[in-house]
Amino acid sequence: MQTDYRRLRVVLAHGLAWFGLAVYEQSIVLITSASHFNSAYILLNYLLNAGLFYTNSQVLFPRLYGRQRYGLWLLAMLGVLAAFALLRSELHTHLAPFLHIAVPPNPYSYGQLWLSSVYRGTFFLMLSGGYWFARNTIGLEKHKRLQAQQLREAERSLMQANLAFLKSQINPHFLFNSLNFLYAQVYPHSEEAAKGILLLSDTMRYALHEDNNGKVMLSQEVKHLHNYIAINQLRFNNQLQIDFAITGNIQFLMILPLVLITFVENCFKHGALDDAAHPLVIRLEAVQNHLTFYTHNRKRHGPKEISTGIGLDNTRRRLDILYPDRYELRLQDEPETYTCTLTIAL
Repeated sequence: MQTDYRRLRVVLAHGLAWFGLAVYEQSIVLITSASHFNSAYILLNYLLNAGLFYTNSQVLFPRLYGRQRYGLWLLAMLGVLAAFALLRSELHTHLAPFLHIAVPPNPYSYGQLWLSSVYRGTFFLMLSGGYWFARNTIGLEKHKRLQAQQLREAERSLMQANLAFLKSQINPHFLFNSLNFLYAQVYPHSEEAAKGILLLSDTMRYALHEDNNGKVMLSQEVKHLHNYIAINQLRFNNQLQIDFAITGNIQFLMILPLVLITFVENCFKHGALDDAAHPLVIRLEAVQNHLTFYTHNRKRHGPKEISTGIGLDNTRRRLDILYPDRYELRLQDEPETYTCTLTIAL
C-alpha cells in the first residue's frame, strides 16, 4: 500500500512538471508570435517529448550507460534522437493534417524542420540525462545511509552480545566447580549419575566456549551432539532409538557452533523416539568442504519435550549471516514425520 502511494506521488509530480513546462513554453510562444493555440497538436508534441525523455532516462541510461556500455549507449541514443526528429517532422507535415489537426505555420523546409527537431530532441536528451544522474546519485546516497544504519545496528547488536557474554562469564566458573564437586561426591554411590554430571559439564562448557572467529571445529560440534544424546539416553534408561552415522572426514573442518544441535533438539522435542522400527535417523556427511546434515523422526502425538535450544528462526538468521548463498535448509513437515536436510559449503 505504501509502495503504491509512493508511485502515485511520483506520477503526479512528473505530470505536474510536464504540465508546468508546457504552460511555460506555450505562454512564451503566444506572447512572442501570432500563433494560435491548438491543444491536440501541443499534446502530441509533448507526448513525443516525454517518450524521448523516458526512453533515455528509464531504458538507455540504466541498461547501457549504467552498465558501462558507453559505445552502444551513444549509438542507441543517436538512433532514438533520429527517430524522434523523424516522428516530429512527420507529425507536423503529414500526420497532423491527416488527422485534421491545425498546425502552426512553418516557413522551413522538411530538412530544416528535421534539424530543428534534432535540436529540440537534444534538449530533452540532456534533460533526461541530468534527471537520471540526479536520481542515481540520490539512490546511491540513500543506499549508503541504509548501509551505515545497518552497520550501526550490527555494532549495537555485537556490543549487546559481548555484554551478555561477559555477564555469562560471572557464573560458569562457579557452575563448573559445583559440577566437579557433585561428580566427586556422587561417583562412589552411582557411576551412572556421575557420568550424567560429567556429560552435563562438558555440554555446558561447549555451549559457553568462546569460539574462533565465530566458528568451532566440526569434530567438537559432533561431540556436543553425542553428549546431548548420551544425556537423554541416561534420562530414559537407554530406551531411545537413535541411528546416528557419520560418513566422510570431519577433521580440520570448521562450522558455526550450536547449529546442528538445534535440529537434534527439535527431534527430541517433537519426536517419538521409543519405537525401534522407526528410530530417530541422524546422518552427517562431509565431502571435502561440503557438509550435509540430515534428521528424520516420527512425530509424537502426546506431550512434547521442552526445548532449550536457540530455535530454528534464530538458526536461519545465523546461517544467513555467516553462510550467505552457501547453504540450503529444507524442512519437510508431514502428518506423521518430520525431516530436515541442511547442506553447507563450509
